[in-house]
Amino acid sequence: MRLTVLQAAFALLLPIAAGCGNDATTPIPPTPPPVGQDGLWTVSGSPSAILRLDPTQLTDTGQRDPATALTTPSALLHTLAGVAFDAAGNLWIASEDDSLLLAFAPGALSSSGHKAARTVITPTRGSLSGPIGLAFDAQHRLWVVNDRSATLVRFDTAQLAAGGAQAPAVVLSLPGSPVAIAFDAAGSLWVSDNQFNAIYKYTADELATSGSPPPAFFLTGADSLLNPTGLAFDAAGNLWVANNGRTSVVAFSPAQLAGSGPLGPHIVISSNRGSLSIPVGLAFEEDGSLWVVGGAGALTRFAPASLSASGAPAPSARLKVAGHSLFWTVALWPKPAGLPLN
Repeated sequence: MRLTVLQAAFALLLPIAAGCGNDATTPIPPTPPPVGQDGLWTVSGSPSAILRLDPTQLTDTGQRDPATALTTPSALLHTLAGVAFDAAGNLWIASEDDSLLLAFAPGALSSSGHKAARTVITPTRGSLSGPIGLAFDAQHRLWVVNDRSATLVRFDTAQLAAGGAQAPAVVLSLPGSPVAIAFDAAGSLWVSDNQFNAIYKYTADELATSGSPPPAFFLTGADSLLNPTGLAFDAAGNLWVANNGRTSVVAFSPAQLAGSGPLGPHIVISSNRGSLSIPVGLAFEEDGSLWVVGGAGALTRFAPASLSASGAPAPSARLKVAGHSLFWTVALWPKPAGLPLN
């Protein structure tokens, strides 16, 4: 089993927290999910819960009681959990603890309670081994990065509907210790590796079949990356990275991602009075605001104007969810328009 520096850091936080095939068929979308689903969703590992903050709670600074809190018998959710919405509003969760994928239908997300997942995908022959990051492609297929086995796997729409023990349609072997993934506007998939402190690019052609293809592009940021985790693309095509080991968030321009320009990041956002604490996850809003997930439980929002140049800007919002910590990623509903698939 792999144990990255990042996972070791989360293990140290646990006692503290306790004390405190190509299937390109496009499905017909169902009736839009209820407004009660709107907002920011995440999973806490201490205690285990699926949480929502309402859009009205996402401003200013302070502690928030979750608008929705779900517990489930379907998975442990004790440590790191990736989250992503599909086009129909189902919330998918990767449970690293027990190597499961869960889906909760919109109706289950409209109120708090103890609820079983509508769909559970279980491992078969190592298909899921410490799943930690999720992303949907343009064909609504779900890609999952497995940290323990260093693999990237794809589940097609029919498999997602069926649940159970599903053999992935595609399996790619990756270098190092992959922890997060994000699609760019062209359909290439980018992977962060916090063992070799690098970001890898795999083109759509490389994603078509199983194997061990060399990355189409290898990004180290002139050794500026240290334990990189969450990835997100903004509307202009800049790749943003949660640079956990340096307590910063950095951006690489489209030119840099194409292999030209300086090697180091062209924007570095540093912590301002603790605004970035264990930055691990990223998500952009439709207006260009950036949410940064802090592993210990902070959710920090930066306004678009504060992301235009390097510095240590004050965040526009910094939130804590009452009684919860150990966060990894967030997902927004409705899914922001005008952004690459993340």
